[in-house]
Amino acid sequence: MDPTTLTKRFMTSRGFEYSYYRGPPSPESLVEFDPNDPPLPALLFLHGFPTSSHLWRHQFAFFRERGFLVLAPDLLGMGHTSKPTDTQAYRPSSICKDIVELLDAEGATQVIAIGHDMGSKIASRFANIYPERFLAFAFLAVPYSAPRPNTQIEFTSRITKKMAGYELIGHSLFYSEDDAAKLIESRLDSFFSAIFPRDPKLWATHVSPIGALRAWLEKDSRAMMAPYVHPDDISVWRTIISQEGIAAALCWHKAFTSGLNAEDDKDIPLDSYPIHKPVFFAAANHDRISQSVLGIAVTSYHCKNTSVRKFNDGHWLMMSSPSEVNQALFSWIMDCLP
Repeated sequence: MDPTTLTKRFMTSRGFEYSYYRGPPSPESLVEFDPNDPPLPALLFLHGFPTSSHLWRHQFAFFRERGFLVLAPDLLGMGHTSKPTDTQAYRPSSICKDIVELLDAEGATQVIAIGHDMGSKIASRFANIYPERFLAFAFLAVPYSAPRPNTQIEFTSRITKKMAGYELIGHSLFYSEDDAAKLIESRLDSFFSAIFPRDPKLWATHVSPIGALRAWLEKDSRAMMAPYVHPDDISVWRTIISQEGIAAALCWHKAFTSGLNAEDDKDIPLDSYPIHKPVFFAAANHDRISQSVLGIAVTSYHCKNTSVRKFNDGHWLMMSSPSEVNQALFSWIMDCLP
């Protein structure tokens, strides 16, 4: 079924309109469903930058065929959701509230949140602010992010360079610069080849070090695209950026580098930092920015009921190894159910 036929719109109390994929359980799954069994939870898939709900296309049919309601919003500033360019709109707590309103409208009271990239940040804040609304939390590539109300960007850059041997946030600093949107929009082929490279090591040299991604784009450099990225995937995201721009999406990074996220985290009490509910972390061993060793350590420390599965993939593991990721997620979800 064409995913566009399952797209809905929702207006939040803040006045932002969210576009989201709503995939009900497939008819075949309902035939096999035992009416005496409790209903399965809804699965909330949260993508990251610079994609959209389309990122989860390999997961939609798999989980619908197993009886789940699948919800996947285009996050604020991306896909076909509203695109404010005021960074204040991107407070994680505010975005969480937007999506909780969407869940309320859907009548989804039993939910498992599944995040990737920036979506992992939102899944993390759901765990801190709305733990009662969720049964469990899954993080793909990017781990649970505990509140960091005292984050200092320069210190973060220095300490991550000591740990990894190169800066891990140079791309975020570039995305926060005034001309970043214009440069990206004028070099989309170069940009996509850097974001989805065949060789994930490219991120360690041309994306995350300070100044590297700007230099890559200014030279209009190109790399071989990862084979798991279908031309239709790039077409979807190219069309969105070409028609609606990328300035709004960059606000996710500006919220981090400006200290807005840290300010937002100050309202979260210390006793809400640990996650007591089940957590799944899909560690991407070849992700050169969100490094799996650090992710495993951080998630295991804050989330005592954590299941870790390691994948020999880069950042985009839901595209590069969809069958393995789907089966691992499904097995963990079923283990979470009462």
